[in-house]
Amino acid sequence: MLNKRAKKVAIISWLTLLWFMLLGNAYAWEVPAFLRVNGGARLWFSVLDGDLVQADRTKLGFIDNLGLKKSELAWEYFATFRASNIHVVRVRTEPSTLYDQSANGSSLGMSSSRVGYDLDFYMTPQALVGLNTDVEVVSLNTQINNVQVGKSVYNYSRKDTYAVPSIGMHGTFYPMLSNVSLRPNLSARVNWWNYRSRSTWDCEIAAAVDVPINRLWTWTVNGGYRVWNFKVKRDRDRVDMTRQGFFVETSILF
Repeated sequence: MLNKRAKKVAIISWLTLLWFMLLGNAYAWEVPAFLRVNGGARLWFSVLDGDLVQADRTKLGFIDNLGLKKSELAWEYFATFRASNIHVVRVRTEPSTLYDQSANGSSLGMSSSRVGYDLDFYMTPQALVGLNTDVEVVSLNTQINNVQVGKSVYNYSRKDTYAVPSIGMHGTFYPMLSNVSLRPNLSARVNWWNYRSRSTWDCEIAAAVDVPINRLWTWTVNGGYRVWNFKVKRDRDRVDMTRQGFFVETSILF
Protein backbone atom coordinates (compact mmCIF):
# COMPACT_ATOMS: atom_id res chain seq x y z
CA MET A 1 0.00 0.00 0.00
CA LEU A 2 2.82 2.35 0.89
CA ASN A 3 4.66 1.61 -2.36
CA LYS A 4 1.53 2.41 -4.40
CA ARG A 5 1.14 5.74 -2.60
CA ALA A 6 4.81 6.56 -3.10
CA LYS A 7 4.54 5.78 -6.83
CA LYS A 8 1.42 7.92 -7.13
CA VAL A 9 3.13 10.87 -5.37
CA ALA A 10 6.23 10.45 -7.56
CA ILE A 11 4.15 10.41 -10.77
CA ILE A 12 2.12 13.48 -9.75
CA SER A 13 5.31 15.35 -8.74
CA TRP A 14 7.03 14.48 -12.02
CA LEU A 15 4.02 15.55 -14.14
CA THR A 16 3.77 18.80 -12.21
CA LEU A 17 7.49 19.51 -12.70
CA LEU A 18 7.26 18.66 -16.40
CA TRP A 19 4.29 20.98 -16.83
CA PHE A 20 6.18 23.93 -15.35
CA MET A 21 9.28 23.20 -17.45
CA LEU A 22 7.14 23.32 -20.58
CA LEU A 23 5.35 26.45 -19.43
CA GLY A 24 5.98 29.20 -21.95
CA ASN A 25 4.28 32.50 -21.25
CA ALA A 26 3.53 32.70 -17.54
CA TYR A 27 5.43 33.34 -14.36
CA ALA A 28 3.46 30.65 -12.45
CA TRP A 29 2.37 32.27 -9.20
CA GLU A 30 4.62 35.27 -9.87
CA VAL A 31 7.83 33.74 -8.53
CA PRO A 32 9.18 36.19 -5.90
CA ALA A 33 12.40 38.00 -6.80
CA PHE A 34 13.89 37.34 -3.36
CA LEU A 35 14.35 33.61 -3.99
CA ARG A 36 16.15 31.76 -6.79
CA VAL A 37 17.15 28.09 -6.82
CA ASN A 38 19.79 26.49 -9.05
CA GLY A 39 20.82 22.83 -9.19
CA GLY A 40 22.92 20.63 -11.43
CA ALA A 41 25.95 18.39 -11.91
CA ARG A 42 29.61 18.88 -12.79
CA LEU A 43 32.02 16.52 -14.55
CA TRP A 44 35.60 17.33 -13.56
CA PHE A 45 38.48 15.86 -15.60
CA SER A 46 40.80 15.87 -12.60
CA VAL A 47 44.55 15.31 -12.72
CA LEU A 48 46.18 14.19 -9.45
CA ASP A 49 49.61 15.17 -8.16
CA GLY A 50 51.29 15.29 -4.76
CA ASP A 51 53.01 13.28 -2.03
CA LEU A 52 52.59 11.52 1.26
CA VAL A 53 55.47 12.99 3.28
CA GLN A 54 56.60 10.54 5.94
CA ALA A 55 57.86 11.37 9.43
CA ASP A 56 61.45 10.93 8.20
CA ARG A 57 60.68 13.38 5.34
CA THR A 58 60.62 10.67 2.70
CA LYS A 59 58.16 11.56 -0.03
CA LEU A 60 55.88 8.90 -1.42
CA GLY A 61 54.71 10.40 -4.70
CA PHE A 62 51.17 9.47 -5.71
CA ILE A 63 52.27 8.89 -9.29
CA ASP A 64 56.00 8.12 -9.15
CA ASN A 65 56.05 5.83 -6.09
CA LEU A 66 52.51 4.60 -5.50
CA GLY A 67 51.89 4.23 -9.22
CA LEU A 68 48.36 5.61 -9.12
CA LYS A 69 46.36 6.52 -12.20
CA LYS A 70 46.93 10.22 -12.70
CA SER A 71 43.65 11.21 -14.38
CA GLU A 72 40.16 10.42 -13.15
CA LEU A 73 36.65 11.72 -13.83
CA ALA A 74 35.13 13.24 -10.70
CA TRP A 75 31.37 13.81 -10.46
CA GLU A 76 30.01 16.65 -8.35
CA TYR A 77 26.42 17.63 -7.61
CA PHE A 78 25.41 21.09 -6.42
CA ALA A 79 22.57 23.42 -5.52
CA THR A 80 22.49 27.13 -4.76
CA PHE A 81 19.83 29.23 -3.06
CA ARG A 82 19.82 33.00 -3.60
CA ALA A 83 17.76 35.01 -1.10
CA SER A 84 17.02 38.75 -1.10
CA ASN A 85 19.21 39.00 -4.20
CA ILE A 86 22.55 39.39 -2.35
CA HIS A 87 22.68 36.29 -0.10
CA VAL A 88 23.63 32.93 -1.61
CA VAL A 89 23.84 29.56 0.14
CA ARG A 90 25.71 26.87 -1.78
CA VAL A 91 25.78 23.09 -1.28
CA ARG A 92 28.14 20.81 -3.23
CA THR A 93 29.11 17.16 -2.89
CA GLU A 94 31.57 14.79 -4.56
CA PRO A 95 30.32 11.34 -3.47
CA SER A 96 33.39 9.27 -4.35
CA THR A 97 36.47 9.41 -6.55
CA LEU A 98 39.08 6.65 -6.63
CA TYR A 99 42.62 6.90 -7.97
CA ASP A 100 43.96 3.35 -8.26
CA GLN A 101 45.27 0.92 -10.92
CA SER A 102 48.59 0.66 -9.13
CA ALA A 103 50.59 -2.50 -9.81
CA ASN A 104 51.05 -3.08 -6.05
CA GLY A 105 47.41 -2.41 -5.10
CA SER A 106 47.90 1.07 -3.64
CA SER A 107 45.04 3.53 -3.99
CA LEU A 108 43.69 6.91 -2.96
CA GLY A 109 39.97 7.34 -2.47
CA MET A 110 38.27 10.55 -1.52
CA SER A 111 34.91 12.23 -1.11
CA SER A 112 33.94 15.72 -0.10
CA SER A 113 30.95 17.84 0.83
CA ARG A 114 30.89 21.62 0.97
CA VAL A 115 28.53 24.23 2.35
CA GLY A 116 29.22 27.85 1.46
CA TYR A 117 27.84 31.36 1.76
CA ASP A 118 28.24 34.28 -0.66
CA LEU A 119 27.62 37.94 0.06
CA ASP A 120 27.30 39.77 -3.26
CA PHE A 121 27.98 43.33 -2.13
CA TYR A 122 28.44 44.86 -5.62
CA MET A 123 25.94 44.19 -8.39
CA THR A 124 25.30 45.89 -11.73
CA PRO A 125 23.81 44.55 -14.99
CA GLN A 126 27.37 43.91 -16.22
CA ALA A 127 29.24 42.77 -13.09
CA LEU A 128 28.93 41.02 -9.76
CA VAL A 129 31.54 40.95 -6.98
CA GLY A 130 31.27 39.32 -3.57
CA LEU A 131 32.89 37.64 -0.60
CA ASN A 132 32.52 33.94 0.15
CA THR A 133 33.15 31.54 2.99
CA ASP A 134 33.03 27.73 2.91
CA VAL A 135 33.26 24.71 5.16
CA GLU A 136 34.40 21.57 3.37
CA VAL A 137 34.37 18.05 4.82
CA VAL A 138 37.03 15.91 3.10
CA SER A 139 37.35 12.14 3.55
CA LEU A 140 40.59 10.45 2.47
CA ASN A 141 41.21 6.73 2.22
CA THR A 142 44.87 5.97 1.49
CA GLN A 143 46.13 2.43 0.91
CA ILE A 144 49.92 1.94 0.62
CA ASN A 145 51.08 -1.57 -0.32
CA ASN A 146 54.74 -2.56 -0.69
CA VAL A 147 55.92 0.88 -1.79
CA GLN A 148 59.71 0.95 -1.78
CA VAL A 149 61.72 4.16 -1.64
CA GLY A 150 65.45 3.64 -1.22
CA LYS A 151 65.93 0.82 1.29
CA SER A 152 62.59 1.33 3.03
CA VAL A 153 59.32 -0.45 2.25
CA TYR A 154 56.04 1.15 3.30
CA ASN A 155 52.80 -0.67 4.11
CA TYR A 156 49.92 1.05 5.86
CA SER A 157 46.38 2.28 5.34
CA ARG A 158 44.52 5.32 6.68
CA LYS A 159 40.97 6.57 6.52
CA ASP A 160 40.37 10.05 7.92
CA THR A 161 37.79 12.82 7.66
CA TYR A 162 38.60 16.51 8.07
CA ALA A 163 36.54 19.70 8.24
CA VAL A 164 38.32 22.67 6.67
CA PRO A 165 36.96 26.24 6.55
CA SER A 166 38.02 28.77 3.93
CA ILE A 167 37.38 32.36 2.88
CA GLY A 168 37.71 34.11 -0.46
CA MET A 169 36.24 36.26 -3.21
CA HIS A 170 34.32 35.76 -6.43
CA GLY A 171 33.26 37.81 -9.41
CA THR A 172 31.22 37.51 -12.60
CA PHE A 173 31.20 39.64 -15.74
CA TYR A 174 28.19 39.75 -18.07
CA PRO A 175 28.99 41.06 -21.58
CA MET A 176 26.31 43.28 -23.06
CA LEU A 177 24.81 41.68 -26.19
CA SER A 178 21.90 43.25 -28.00
CA ASN A 179 19.20 41.25 -29.77
CA VAL A 180 20.53 37.97 -28.34
CA SER A 181 18.40 35.89 -25.98
CA LEU A 182 21.37 33.94 -24.63
CA ARG A 183 23.27 35.48 -21.70
CA PRO A 184 26.99 34.61 -21.56
CA ASN A 185 29.19 35.33 -18.56
CA LEU A 186 32.76 34.98 -17.32
CA SER A 187 33.43 34.15 -13.66
CA ALA A 188 36.23 33.47 -11.20
CA ARG A 189 36.30 32.23 -7.61
CA VAL A 190 39.06 31.66 -5.05
CA ASN A 191 39.07 30.19 -1.53
CA TRP A 192 41.98 29.96 0.92
CA TRP A 193 42.79 28.71 4.42
CA ASN A 194 45.98 27.97 6.38
CA TYR A 195 45.83 27.26 10.09
CA ARG A 196 47.90 24.83 12.13
CA SER A 197 47.95 21.39 10.49
CA ARG A 198 45.46 22.08 7.69
CA SER A 199 45.61 24.30 4.67
CA THR A 200 43.80 24.55 1.36
CA TRP A 201 43.34 26.80 -1.62
CA ASP A 202 40.82 26.39 -4.38
CA CYS A 203 40.44 28.55 -7.46
CA GLU A 204 38.54 28.27 -10.71
CA ILE A 205 37.73 30.30 -13.80
CA ALA A 206 34.76 29.58 -16.00
CA ALA A 207 32.67 30.72 -18.95
CA ALA A 208 28.96 30.01 -19.06
CA VAL A 209 25.88 30.72 -21.12
CA ASP A 210 22.30 30.95 -19.87
CA VAL A 211 19.74 29.50 -22.26
CA PRO A 212 16.16 30.59 -21.47
CA ILE A 213 13.70 27.71 -21.66
CA ASN A 214 10.76 29.94 -20.76
CA ARG A 215 10.05 32.78 -18.35
CA LEU A 216 10.30 30.43 -15.39
CA TRP A 217 13.24 28.13 -16.17
CA THR A 218 16.76 28.84 -17.44
CA TRP A 219 19.25 26.19 -18.56
CA THR A 220 22.92 26.97 -17.88
CA VAL A 221 25.93 25.34 -19.55
CA ASN A 222 29.27 26.09 -17.90
CA GLY A 223 32.90 25.12 -18.52
CA GLY A 224 36.20 26.10 -16.98
CA TYR A 225 39.39 25.13 -15.18
CA ARG A 226 39.82 24.35 -11.48
CA VAL A 227 42.86 23.89 -9.22
CA TRP A 228 42.40 22.50 -5.70
CA ASN A 229 45.22 21.99 -3.21
CA PHE A 230 44.84 20.28 0.16
CA LYS A 231 47.41 19.72 2.92
CA VAL A 232 46.90 18.01 6.25
CA LYS A 233 49.28 16.61 8.85
CA ARG A 234 48.47 13.14 10.19
CA ASP A 235 50.08 10.98 12.86
CA ARG A 236 52.24 9.06 10.40
CA ASP A 237 52.53 11.34 7.37
CA ARG A 238 51.52 14.64 5.80
CA VAL A 239 49.21 14.71 2.80
CA ASP A 240 50.12 17.27 0.14
CA MET A 241 47.84 16.80 -2.83
CA THR A 242 46.71 18.85 -5.82
CA ARG A 243 43.92 18.13 -8.25
CA GLN A 244 43.41 20.25 -11.33
CA GLY A 245 41.78 20.09 -14.72
CA PHE A 246 38.94 21.21 -16.96
CA PHE A 247 35.31 20.80 -15.98
CA VAL A 248 31.91 21.03 -17.64
CA GLU A 249 28.63 21.39 -15.81
CA THR A 250 24.97 21.88 -16.50
CA SER A 251 22.20 23.21 -14.28
CA ILE A 252 18.65 24.49 -14.18
CA LEU A 253 17.86 27.87 -12.65
CA PHE A 254 14.41 28.48 -11.20
